[in-house]
Parts: sequence; structure tokens; C-alpha cells
Amino acid sequence: MDFNFFHFDWKTVPFRMIAFVIAFSLHEWAHAYVAWKLGDDTAKREGRLTINPIPHIDPFGLILILFGPFGWAKPVPFNPLQFRGNKRLGIVYVAAAGPLINLILAILFAVLFLAVRQSGVLETMGEKAAFALDYTLFFCVLINCGLMVFNMLPVHPLDGSKILRFLSPRRWDRYFYQFEMYGPWLLLLLIFIPGLGSTILGVPLQWVLIGVQYIALLILGM
Repeated sequence: MDFNFFHFDWKTVPFRMIAFVIAFSLHEWAHAYVAWKLGDDTAKREGRLTINPIPHIDPFGLILILFGPFGWAKPVPFNPLQFRGNKRLGIVYVAAAGPLINLILAILFAVLFLAVRQSGVLETMGEKAAFALDYTLFFCVLINCGLMVFNMLPVHPLDGSKILRFLSPRRWDRYFYQFEMYGPWLLLLLIFIPGLGSTILGVPLQWVLIGVQYIALLILGM
């Protein structure tokens, strides 16, 4: 499967937006929920412990989703000093919660996508309704996988950087700290240099999509 990360197709905009709103709302809610369960109510006090997409919207991240299978929302605030137990491990749990929920959503939507196609229900619907349902489910799979892969990159401020940093020895912290200032610039290069995003993100995205499809087929017994 070959991905052109930057393409604009008016026909798919509504389906991308629906899928992205579902994906980022639950992604950010998962961060907030795990932080809250660990004892930190910062996100809850700021109205982020919700699946309502409005508090989570980042305008630039929202615009990006029109052109490719990834984007981002506003980071959920949390205070690890309020975590119970191992605070470094708590940060890892909070960071991993978002990509994990996207993986779970991708599998659930893949099951629905395959089940709907196999059931023949699309043939009983009108052309526009069938197109809308098929593409919405397709982008729900693609965008959840895309968000998972993108957020697992070990680049600040993405979730992958927190997971790598706080699973690493404390003596490495100063190197991570020095590297953090370059994170946003690296992400901009990844997004805007032709071919770079499709290489770094496209290959693992294909692997994840293949894995998600395989799991969905097992669930359906196909």
C-alpha cells in the first residue's frame, strides 16, 4: 500500500474529520484518565477529562488531517508529582495511554469495516450512504493507526519521547533535555520535506495496518 501523505481530496474531508475527531478525543481522554487514576486531577480541573473534542482541538493539527493520515490535538496537562508510586513509570503510563487507545480503536473499526463489507449491507444502501459509511470506517482505521505511529515517534513533545525518556536511566535525562528544543523543528521537517514523512511514517504505518487487519480477521474468524 503506497501512501501519499499530503494530498487534498474534498470528497474525503468529512470522513477524515469524523475519524480524526473520534481518534484525538479518545486519545487525549485516555491521557487524562490515566493521570487521574494515578492521583493527578490537573487535566480534570482544566476540563480535559472528557471525550468532548472542543477542549482538545489544536487548529494546526486539525488542518493537517485534511492532507494526510495524522495530526494532533492540544497536549493534556498533568503533574507527575501528584502520581502515586513510581512517578517516572507514571509518566510512561500516561504517555502510552493515548497511542494504546488509538490501536484499540483501529482494531474495533477494522472489525466493523470488514464486517460491513462482508455482510453485503453496502449493496442495500443508497450510493451516497454506502460511500459515506465505507469511507468513514476506512478513515477511522487509517487515522487511528496514523495517530498511533506518529505519536510513538521518539521526538519531543510526542508520546514516544516521554516513553523512551522515562524508561531510560536517569543519567540520560540531560541528553533528552538538550534534544527537546529541536523536537518541534524535526517534526516540521518530517511534515514538509517531500518523501521524508512517507518514509519514516509510511513504512511503520503499513506494518501497523497489516497487523490491525490480521487481528480483525482473527476476531471475525475469517
